[in-house]
Amino acid sequence: MYTEQFVDIGIKLLEPYRGAKLHHRMQCVTCHHTWSATPISKVQNYKKWGKGGCPKCTERIVVEKRDSNRRSSVQELAERGIVVVSDWNGQYVQNKPGESVPVLVTVRNETCGHTFTTSSKNLLTRGVSCPICARVRKNATITANSKQRSAEWQKTATEWKLYKSAVTKLTKQHYRLHSARINPNNLPTGRAGTEGAYHIDHIVPIRYCYNHDVPVEVCADPSNLQMLGWRENVGSRDNLKEFIPPIFEQYIQR
Repeated sequence: MYTEQFVDIGIKLLEPYRGAKLHHRMQCVTCHHTWSATPISKVQNYKKWGKGGCPKCTERIVVEKRDSNRRSSVQELAERGIVVVSDWNGQYVQNKPGESVPVLVTVRNETCGHTFTTSSKNLLTRGVSCPICARVRKNATITANSKQRSAEWQKTATEWKLYKSAVTKLTKQHYRLHSARINPNNLPTGRAGTEGAYHIDHIVPIRYCYNHDVPVEVCADPSNLQMLGWRENVGSRDNLKEFIPPIFEQYIQR
């Protein structure tokens, strides 16, 4: 019975049949590859998949299908203006024991010229075109929205709030440029209530500068900035300290 079924499957036994569950030497009539397997396993494979189960033919079919998928995917990407520049076999995921690992592919967007690496699945199923441009557009939108909110806020803000906002903005800029001078010990900054956190303190307080018509540039000058523990900074509030930076001589009279 198995001998007759093997004819339909496309396999030829190379030795006398000895039992369905015993290994036999067999040969594929298509590619002439020889290997050892049980007759029952080949018959069941044919019933399930409609294929003879020749290891070489199976490998060839897998490779051909993968290459066909890759050509199709590359063509689809090319129609979207995306060129594959890395070695990629067309797979979405790489199957490993117990997990599926995304396959990364490097491509170039011919429209913007950006080259980037992403998972092939995201590239093909989520329509990813250029994450670099997407990030630029997102940042531009955020910036535009922020400017719009700032413009609306400035229409109703008091002079004190406008002054304080300008000083705070310029203070942050000066701190980034002169952090080694203002914070030579690299003390950690943080919100009030955070253990061990320090604040960037204005030696001559912002409120005092506002009340005495001190220009924003002078109030936020690096010489007027120091690091204070948040408890000490909150406690001092708007009090004028003993030391006054020389830049304030023309604005403050003791």
